[in-house]
Amino acid sequence: MKTTWTGILLMIILAVATISTTSAAKTTNVQQKQLNIDEQSSQTEAVVASDIETKKEHSLQLEASAPSNKEYVSVAPENDAIRLYPMQVEGSGYIYKGLVLEANGMTREFSDWTAEGGSNKPEIHEIDLNGDGQKEIVVMFTQGHGTGIYLGQAYIIHPETLEVMKMQSLEDIVKQHVESNINVTAGQVAIDVSIDGVKGDPIRIEEDTEGLQYYDQLLFGDVIYYGLENGQLVVSVSGAYGFAVYGGELKFAYGYEDGEWKAVNVHYTNEEYEDGYEESFD
Repeated sequence: MKTTWTGILLMIILAVATISTTSAAKTTNVQQKQLNIDEQSSQTEAVVASDIETKKEHSLQLEASAPSNKEYVSVAPENDAIRLYPMQVEGSGYIYKGLVLEANGMTREFSDWTAEGGSNKPEIHEIDLNGDGQKEIVVMFTQGHGTGIYLGQAYIIHPETLEVMKMQSLEDIVKQHVESNINVTAGQVAIDVSIDGVKGDPIRIEEDTEGLQYYDQLLFGDVIYYGLENGQLVVSVSGAYGFAVYGGELKFAYGYEDGEWKAVNVHYTNEEYEDGYEESFD
């Protein structure tokens, strides 16, 4: 009988020990899972904190890189995360040597760009020029101006790479679309212009022609204006029939075709310039 009670007692002790071991194992597993959760949470918080700190550092870097004089900074009216400012300022703030473009966290320097500041400060815009749903970046500025001369410049920038996109040159546009002829007689300059083989209205300018030199055909490039109209980059280029004298304007817009921005809607207007037009270049 003693042996039986002894066996039962041993069985009870073994059962209690097993339950204690199992309970301890479960507790350990729960604690380990909690530790894993806490560790993952800590890692997540660290990543978030790191991202926030990186953004703060980037923001501080952008602020540090931009000129202290906010008058030199051009901001896109469509997106204040797109900015343009000079690498170096000369001539009491009127000459920008090189330009820096900031867009959506990226920065690119264009050291070969020279622009005027002051009232002719560069413009920057974010706009979908071809209706494909992606907004391009357009930079416009004045390279120089004087009596009878106004040299505007514009670039179309890819928004993801900040690369300058290919644009058909003015020289190629004139060569492809324009034919002109100038005939000078006493007291009159006769200009005939054809666009894509279609002859426009004749231009007749009455002026004293004695002792003056005139071109055989219209020359383009001394007066160039760029602007944005109806979602397009438009260009107006004066046609010179002599030095710093003009007889109408070549106008066109840029459209995207075969990986290049090319001239579209090309036409020539023969309207005479109003008195004082050349003074606007001063």
